[in-house]
Amino acid sequence: MRIVTVGGGTGISTLLKGLKQFREIELTAVVTVTDEGGSSGIIREEYSVPPPGDIRNNLVALAKDEEILGKLFNYRFSNGFLSGHTVGNIILTALSKITGSFTKAIELTSEVLAIEGTVLPVSESLIRLVAVYDDGTISVGEKEIMNQKRKKIVNIYIDKPDVFILPDTKDALENADVIVFGPGSLYTSIVSNIIVNGFREAVRKNKRAKIVFVANLMTQSSETYNLTLSEHVKIVEKYLKREMDIIIVSSSKIPEEILKSYEKENSIPVKIDMNDQRVIATDLCDIIKDVDGRLKLRHDPDKIAKVILEHVRRY
Repeated sequence: MRIVTVGGGTGISTLLKGLKQFREIELTAVVTVTDEGGSSGIIREEYSVPPPGDIRNNLVALAKDEEILGKLFNYRFSNGFLSGHTVGNIILTALSKITGSFTKAIELTSEVLAIEGTVLPVSESLIRLVAVYDDGTISVGEKEIMNQKRKKIVNIYIDKPDVFILPDTKDALENADVIVFGPGSLYTSIVSNIIVNGFREAVRKNKRAKIVFVANLMTQSSETYNLTLSEHVKIVEKYLKREMDIIIVSSSKIPEEILKSYEKENSIPVKIDMNDQRVIATDLCDIIKDVDGRLKLRHDPDKIAKVILEHVRRY
């Protein structure tokens, strides 16, 4: 079964960790290239290469030896002139400069990590997102979009309308048995891939693929403030110009103390407001501690992989 996941860094890397356990799957991750924050943003600006952070996350998720090499690639310097940069980002940047190709750099890094699958950028071009809000204001760049709180995006596009998806990415979409959108930030991780020229056409050309949407656990004040499940789905379908076949959402009971911490950031669980046979609502949530010891919600890799496979096989 050829499964293509579409998104950004944290969301689909979690999904990949679960899916890679199933040997009958041929996995491809299609990753957005519009990140402008942190180490990726600095590298993008100073070295004119696509932001490597989201790519690195997915390479590590698929690594055969995630324990050792994964930790090395994700090691982030905390002081000195390399402060904020990860080893993986530096390696991908160096290989891009050596080979003259970001895609070749990913290919070589994939060999080093002996990954269980393929990671592809949606494009090699340096593109930026432009968001238009319902009040008429505009934000340029993912960093600025993420800083806008409690505003409704009515349209989003890339600043270079002539940019096309990579041929390998196009081939992966056209030949997939299953295409999974998310989990991940609705606009900056999912729609940011869809709006690159050639993406929609490749998905539309593939008549047999089952199209799956995996909703985030929580809303985001910068992109999906108070949006319900149906609103998430409508937005993805609007840009993709194709309906979802399967919609997966978490119905996990979240502890009150964690809900309160998210509410401080204007974030609430995605409300399930669809009475639709396509919707699969089940327990998908995992609770982890971040580097600062705070409790955070994440999708459970094994649960989400099993739910996807169970329902695409049944469909």
